[in-house]
Amino acid sequence: MAFTLQIKSKGMFARKKLNFQELLSRCRLAYGVSNAFYVLEEISSSAAADFAGAAILYRPARIGRGIYFDAAKAAEGYVEVSYNIPTTEAEITDFLAIVEELNRQYQKTEMYCVEEERTYTLEELLANKDRMAAFSLQSLHNFCSNKEYSAYIFSLAMWPYALTQEEAERFAVCEDLREFEELIHSKQDEDIYYAKPALMRDRNSGEVLAFYTLTEECDSIFPMRYENFLCQEQIKADKGFVRFFIYSENRAMDGFFDYDRFVSYVMGLGATAYGGWHVRIPPLTKEAIRIMAERIG
Repeated sequence: MAFTLQIKSKGMFARKKLNFQELLSRCRLAYGVSNAFYVLEEISSSAAADFAGAAILYRPARIGRGIYFDAAKAAEGYVEVSYNIPTTEAEITDFLAIVEELNRQYQKTEMYCVEEERTYTLEELLANKDRMAAFSLQSLHNFCSNKEYSAYIFSLAMWPYALTQEEAERFAVCEDLREFEELIHSKQDEDIYYAKPALMRDRNSGEVLAFYTLTEECDSIFPMRYENFLCQEQIKADKGFVRFFIYSENRAMDGFFDYDRFVSYVMGLGATAYGGWHVRIPPLTKEAIRIMAERIG
């Protein structure tokens, strides 16, 4: 579910060219592009001057689920901007700041909400902030109360995150969005590697194989099971493997190793739960990786 606005520049003297770099600066935002696994590939703000495509915007000081921004038709005075529901109050504030900045740059705008099939004035939209937050809270309650879900997973700005059962139970009855906001910000506000698979199809069996890579001395997040990933192409993995990269020698260690054995082993090395679907693996030395390869091989 999302709230999507199509914003057009209107009026004879309206400014037609979007200054994306200025928008980022005034709204205190960074941006990147999501790959096929919904993991953000960050882009330097210095490249924003020539940006004219689709991106995920977020505020580094308060990272949420990410605001989708499509400037592909900005030269024609038209952009699309949306936020996911449920989201945080901070992200709703950022969304409205983007809308205000677009209105400032374009001088006069027409705003059409795709989901509600209606137009908004800027004043109407700003006055709806509390209602937007209340609807996000109710949506969070509904999502976390649905017992049919086997995993309460969200696509966030940086990467997907699955709530633990305990988190889902708390958010099913929470009184506001503050704890949800703090949780998803804290889970993304770290210098850490979020593992994503390389997918290949076995030519003989037709099975889809998922290959992950663990790098020496790298703080990492890996799925508890090899099939625990979101993919835009909705591909499912039949088997999982891991390989090891020795960064200090700039080489991959020979061999691919069974994924389930790998996860079982790293849990004994101090890996901890990261939400409901993933584990966080502390940095491992070359020697620790060598021993692991011997024991799970």
